[in-house]
Amino acid sequence: MKAAVWHGYKDIRIEEVKEPSPKPGQVKIKVDWAGICGTDRHEYEGPNFIPVKKPHRLTGRVAPLTIGHEFSGEIVELGEGVEGWNVGDKVTANGSLTCGVCEACRSGRYNICQKLGFLGVGDDGAFADYVVVEAAKLFAIPEGVSQRHAAVAEPLACGIHATNLLGDIKGKDVVVIGPGIIGLSAFLGAKYAGAGRILVSGIGDYRKELIEKYGGTYVDASKTDLESFVQQWSDGRLADVVYECIGAEQTLDQAIRISKPGAKLMIMGVFGKKPVIDMNTLQEAERVLYTSQAHVNEIATALEYMKEGKINADELITREVTLDTLVDDGFEYLIQHGPENIKVLIRIGEK
Repeated sequence: MKAAVWHGYKDIRIEEVKEPSPKPGQVKIKVDWAGICGTDRHEYEGPNFIPVKKPHRLTGRVAPLTIGHEFSGEIVELGEGVEGWNVGDKVTANGSLTCGVCEACRSGRYNICQKLGFLGVGDDGAFADYVVVEAAKLFAIPEGVSQRHAAVAEPLACGIHATNLLGDIKGKDVVVIGPGIIGLSAFLGAKYAGAGRILVSGIGDYRKELIEKYGGTYVDASKTDLESFVQQWSDGRLADVVYECIGAEQTLDQAIRISKPGAKLMIMGVFGKKPVIDMNTLQEAERVLYTSQAHVNEIATALEYMKEGKINADELITREVTLDTLVDDGFEYLIQHGPENIKVLIRIGEK
């Protein structure tokens, strides 16, 4: 089969590799659509999390391996002991790799497994004709939701999960810093959790129309001072909840300063280097710092939002490529045109 295999920094090769076979408890899926995640882009241009010398703590794998963890497809083979699924079922999946025995896994919080890994980082992933996945991590694609749209459910689940961790935010003033797919997932997660006013901050006006269509307010932080804008927008009260979805010291500092006393700050950005945190400002007003790691079962919620018409995935899909054009038209294009794009999909099986 054809697969996008990671060998190293800016070294992804489209190769012919052996088809995988499902182990007990797994299913084999013919991949129809896959999405390029920010993690995949990190693996392409650094920093890299794919193990090169030291084997992965759960799987024992090292590079080279097939990348990708956002996808949709059709079950073509069932591993031993799999029940409740059939060949031909249209599915997507949670791409996490977990031990199943640690305290987090036993309590249902497998997204923070002590040996956590992901398809495409700790084992062969979905940028291929076929992928194998634990049956327990599958989600059926509901009627009325296309496989193309379902491939976007995984990143949307990140914002829904983060919002669930925050508890009740009904009626709250929310600010989202960073309008990429993760920031948009936070925006939509907060919206459908009943948040009051939601402000999204970004660079440029690429997301303005989309945010306003869904009832939010957008501010271009390259032209307007975010702190002053939030002061005015909130009538001086500042934000009840702030999502940081960039992963930079500057935006983390902004998140603290635009939040009111007792506010909740949700950190979703992935930091390329360790930030310095303004602990005094954070502490003096009992602001609470939250973090979020991927998701558990929230893909089901994302699919339901699509089915109900609450989210139009077409508005989030900004480009399509193929495996053969993945490197130049996908990764290299995103390096040059990242802010213009939300989600780039790879058309693999579905014509």
